[in-house]
Amino acid sequence: MNKLFEKNRKLIPLSAVALLILSSLIEVILLLVAPESLISSTVPKIIFSTTIKFIMSAIFIFIILKLYKLKIGFGKKSLVKGIFWFGSMLCIASMFNFIGGYQNPEISFIQALPMIIMFLVFALSVGLYEEIVFRGFIFSLFRKYFGESKKGIYTSVLLSALIFGCVHFLNLIVYPDLIITTIAQVISASFVGVLFAVIYFRTENLLPCIILHTIFDFAGYFWFSFAKDIYKMMNVANTTDTNIGAGIINIALCSLFVISGLLQLRKVYKNEKLNSIEDKR
Repeated sequence: MNKLFEKNRKLIPLSAVALLILSSLIEVILLLVAPESLISSTVPKIIFSTTIKFIMSAIFIFIILKLYKLKIGFGKKSLVKGIFWFGSMLCIASMFNFIGGYQNPEISFIQALPMIIMFLVFALSVGLYEEIVFRGFIFSLFRKYFGESKKGIYTSVLLSALIFGCVHFLNLIVYPDLIITTIAQVISASFVGVLFAVIYFRTENLLPCIILHTIFDFAGYFWFSFAKDIYKMMNVANTTDTNIGAGIINIALCSLFVISGLLQLRKVYKNEKLNSIEDKR
């Protein structure tokens, strides 16, 4: 595969995007053709979706390591710093997501616990899959194509984030009525994609991104666990489009992610410039 890329470097980004589109379509098709028994109630649907995410994650890890010969950073390196410092904006957003999603509990915590665990595992599967694909694969391949220069890193960060956002347009296939919600989600996901890419770039460790992604998504699902009829509540959420005002507010708040990411990149290269000047003295 590397020899093929050496002959035609344009294949690097093109093959990444092609694989991404193919995998995303496969995932959507699997959900559309799934037996009614798997998608007619909440628990089977979540289990089915979670299983797909974990399987797709394993496939992409194989593709990244074996076919593209890329390295994925996993470990303790800068883990705490990546989560609580570089990703502080996501930590704050997760708290607001948790508080803002509050629903009056209809059942006790003990009764809700199985669903809480299920939503946590589902959020983990989403965080694992999307971070492996968009940061571990797409962002890393773009770095290989555009290079490690300042311009190359900025381009890789922004393009990988834009692709991450645009993939959310596929939600319209499953939820065609959520037009404004989807557009807002595409823009917001692009913004948060910038911050995730910067965190991965600064830590060279995918774990902070996976953990932050999981916590952020789980915070939004948590209160669903306390509903007597979870399927009805989630169905209303998945079929009721947001209004334009709420969409604009969501985008405005998520703009803080891209601001945080770009300020961090600016700081990285400012420090490198200062260090370079010191070395010359």
